Amino acid sequence: MNQREYGRRGRIGLVTPQANPTAEPEISLLLPDGVSLLSARCTSRGEPKQRFLNYFRELDSTLGRFDALRFDALGFACTASSYLLKPGEEVTGCQQLTRQFGYPVLTAAMAIEAALKHLGATRIALACPYPQWLLERSAHWWRGRGFEVTQTFSAQADMEDTRAIYELSVDPILKQLLETFPDSDADVIVITGTGMPGLRLVRELSAATGRPVLNSNLCLAWQCLQAAGIEPGNRSPEPGYPLLGGWHNALARL
Repeated sequence: MNQREYGRRGRIGLVTPQANPTAEPEISLLLPDGVSLLSARCTSRGEPKQRFLNYFRELDSTLGRFDALRFDALGFACTASSYLLKPGEEVTGCQQLTRQFGYPVLTAAMAIEAALKHLGATRIALACPYPQWLLERSAHWWRGRGFEVTQTFSAQADMEDTRAIYELSVDPILKQLLETFPDSDADVIVITGTGMPGLRLVRELSAATGRPVLNSNLCLAWQCLQAAGIEPGNRSPEPGYPLLGGWHNALARL
């Protein structure tokens, strides 16, 4: 019998980039009652491309900071890293980490892909907070995974320091998205990037377009529960929210 005082239904681990203020609050809100979230920060210096690569390639060291703590699943909350890795490096790395630490390790990009396949999507509209060079890498990555990218949008295409993602405001981005994707013929609208506040965008854009809308943190929370074999409970899917429901009226808590 599970005697945990906290996390009686499961423990989910999370690794985020060092200055990300968004992934933990959003994923905590998305997890069902009885499931706890425990996190660590990956750290690196230097220019953005190298930082993102270091975050993933040094995950074994980051996970080692949890010492004897074991999870039911762990998510790596940095889609930008995935878009820059060599082909096959992401999957092979996660498989090695899973064997090494004894619990499923998966990335946000892997989680989005799993969610899209779960929904039967083949055509996606891609929105992100990234600078133009990273938007192009992300679109290339998704095409390489077999998806047709019908439209792309960057909230701040000319940003130089990617940390600026963390301070973006939702209202102007929502306005731009509604202007960019008013009659999108994509199966799903994907908002990639764990650092940009995204859950209100998911809620409002889904209501306005009538199409499924996913963001990185929503997919990562869902896939961690799937990998851990934890039932969603009070976060079970509902109309308009095909992965996890029950959270959209609780956003004010964030």
